Amino acid sequence: MLARRLLTAAVISAAMGAVTPLPAVASTHEPPGGTALVGAPLCVDVSSNRGNGTLIYQWQCDGNNTNQKFVIEDGLIKVQDTIGKSQVMCLDSSNGRTNGTRVYQWQCVGNANQLWVVQRGLIILKSTLNSGTRLCLDVTNGRGNGTQVYLWQCDFNNTNQKFVIEDGQIVIKDTLS
Repeated sequence: MLARRLLTAAVISAAMGAVTPLPAVASTHEPPGGTALVGAPLCVDVSSNRGNGTLIYQWQCDGNNTNQKFVIEDGLIKVQDTIGKSQVMCLDSSNGRTNGTRVYQWQCVGNANQLWVVQRGLIILKSTLNSGTRLCLDVTNGRGNGTQVYLWQCDFNNTNQKFVIEDGQIVIKDTLS
């Protein structure tokens, strides 16, 4: 099952890498120890609040949880249950371009804070692609409900920045069994 998920993710990432932008956050820290994580996979989660400025966290994946369902379209990562409503919400990096900048949801306006690119499992803030410091979506070293998601300098070897996009969910890769 894991092999199938990883293969599917690799194919999707390769196909979308050049055209589909996604949010990216990274840290230079690796999770402690080399042991496999136990328990349910963790996903990017927007919480139940659909207001501007609501912070993004990781939470145990639940395929029926609308807080964990996203649609990637034209570089925007949209909260699926807001599509077709008066205020469509997107993942947003704010104006910060430094390590530790928090990621939250904001009404989709298509500005540079909301455009992302997915490459090899990383979700990279598009406006930083040609800079000396690419910024990626990063889940920190913690692996638990409520752990914050932020931006950090991209590192292809950092497990805090590796994601699998499956069935609308953004799953933290190292939590898959």
